Amino acid sequence: MPPAVSVVIATKNRPTYLKRLLLCVRDQDLTDLECIVLDDGSDAATLAAYDEIWRELDGRFTLVKREDRHTGGPSKARNRGISLARGTYVAFCDDDDRWICRDHLSTAVRGMETYGADLFFAAMQTGANGEVIDPDLYAPARPALQRYPIEDEADLFEVPVSSMTRLLRHRTLHTDTIVAARALLIEAGLYWEKTNLAEDRDFSFRLTDRARKILFRATPSAELEVSPHTSLYRTFAEREKALWSYLATLHSELQVRNPVLRRLCRAVRAWDMLDLGKSALKEGRFQLSRHFARESFFLHPSLSALRLYIAGLAR
Repeated sequence: MPPAVSVVIATKNRPTYLKRLLLCVRDQDLTDLECIVLDDGSDAATLAAYDEIWRELDGRFTLVKREDRHTGGPSKARNRGISLARGTYVAFCDDDDRWICRDHLSTAVRGMETYGADLFFAAMQTGANGEVIDPDLYAPARPALQRYPIEDEADLFEVPVSSMTRLLRHRTLHTDTIVAARALLIEAGLYWEKTNLAEDRDFSFRLTDRARKILFRATPSAELEVSPHTSLYRTFAEREKALWSYLATLHSELQVRNPVLRRLCRAVRAWDMLDLGKSALKEGRFQLSRHFARESFFLHPSLSALRLYIAGLAR
């Protein structure tokens, strides 16, 4: 029989963090799962470390290695995991992060099956080397996320698209706590493989757009590791991050059907334009800074865009 949940984890050259996460998966109180780990071209030392890691695991855990040893990127690795998944639901977590609730998967599956939802996510915290840094990553959107409590549930809430926009305005629907019906992932188009950055943001919009019902768990269920360590995100300069984010959001805008989400995509792109303008201002490229400020204002009028434009004129 296929498992209830397939856990998909993309990894590269982080065996210590990966082991920590896999033990979290192993210790979930929902045992009807499979875990598919997709190595994205790790070095020889990391590949050798897998033998020791797997001694503490069981037959539910599968390691899939890239044959060509070249990096395909996290989106491609996750998509391959989704294609191999046999579960009705698919869960994700970045290899350097961890789950902090043993009932994360069981709560997600019970909630979705009981209330007819196809997308579940939970609150998160950030931490560094075991110390909590930010206890509530989704704090700016909490009032909207908890507006519609589910009767007889301690910490489950139904989240309509109107409330999801408050979250997507401030944060990305992070991979670490997403549990979704596999059918929804396929309908939404899977991860966009053309980008190695901001793929979570793009997928957040498309999943929200396609989901029939979304559930939010108010209890923090995962911890995002923010200590200094090797990370693909940290290899990009601030300007590159803004460019990739802009491209990913534009991709979302082309794909979503809900006009509210489409308008939000425009606003998010405008904020990326502001970041590019601020970067140009720091570099003394005042004409370019004014250009980005003007483009940002046309996309989504704001006082921030006007201030940036004036700052470019004053130089």
